[in-house]
Amino acid sequence: MRFKILAIGLALGTLVAIPAFAAPSQGPAKARGEKGEHVSFPIPAATFKQHFDARMQKAREHMEERATKLPADQAKELRAKFDASVVAVNAEVAKAIADGTVTKEEAQAIRAASPHRGGGAGHCKDKDKKS
Repeated sequence: MRFKILAIGLALGTLVAIPAFAAPSQGPAKARGEKGEHVSFPIPAATFKQHFDARMQKAREHMEERATKLPADQAKELRAKFDASVVAVNAEVAKAIADGTVTKEEAQAIRAASPHRGGGAGHCKDKDKKS
């Protein structure tokens, strides 16, 4: 009886362990720019500019979506603030692509010029405070 339990345990353990140690499958290659794909630096300026323009278009669409839900004066203010930040970031992009390639340090300088500087940290910092 013990031998059967031991044999079944060993067989099941082997069936579970073999796929875990198998080589990961090489699925279909992702096209550049798909979600989860990261760019490796240094990158040609034209490619970086293409990625940057796509991100700015997405940000503009998101901003316009928010602006449609606001009163006209607040929407105008939001658009002006967005355009001002785009001008500042575009100045950094122009400096970065001037030599034909963009290094990681130049990309970090562009990110630092962004008004968000790394994403939504602190967006819920006051949620627990009582008014």
